[in-house]
Amino acid sequence: MHDFVIRNALLLDGLGAAPVHGDLGVANGKIVEVGKAKDAYRETLNADGLALMPGIIDNHTHYDAQLTWDPLASPSPALGVTTAVIGNCGFTIAPCKPADRDLILKNLTQVEGMSIDVLRAGTRWGFESVPEFFGMLEKQGVALNVAGFVGHSSVRTYVMGEEAPKRAATPAEVAKMRQLVLEGVRAGAIGFATSTSPNHNGHGGIPMPSRLADDNELRELVGCL
Repeated sequence: MHDFVIRNALLLDGLGAAPVHGDLGVANGKIVEVGKAKDAYRETLNADGLALMPGIIDNHTHYDAQLTWDPLASPSPALGVTTAVIGNCGFTIAPCKPADRDLILKNLTQVEGMSIDVLRAGTRWGFESVPEFFGMLEKQGVALNVAGFVGHSSVRTYVMGEEAPKRAATPAEVAKMRQLVLEGVRAGAIGFATSTSPNHNGHGGIPMPSRLADDNELRELVGCL
């Protein structure tokens, strides 16, 4: 006897085929029947009037801060999203020294479309490094699968502080940034994200720190992957 069957759903295969009404049977975590299920199942779920489809991967969410106060990642699950990618464009909240928290949140006000007051009131800290941030999310639980980048602007701020949006980095600073990127990737980050877009500014129109990186810095950080 198999695990469960979802009956009377509008089935969309995610490959572009026309939707069809039918059943979907699951055994040992895998789909074993699609269409008219005939096997025996321990549990039956009636999906009449609902659509059943592969989960949507939202590859550009900017949920980094929101996930600390909203583990439901609203409204994404209601829209069919099952995996959210965070850290896009290099805008993250880790790594972050306690003294730089307000600086990091100010960087997010424009690019995230949230006021500094909302970010200050909502963001739950308790981490400093990328591994600690991922660990916190795993411990509290999130409604979605989460895949995160190591963010260039946060790495730059961690190493350079208030100088991050003002100048190129020294070789010693780049070396420290490289270590942080590697630490994040080894902790499970899916890669490294950055931005050189002139449209990306933080609080008061100050450029996002990654915009000040020179070619050598970018090569070192991307190359260490």
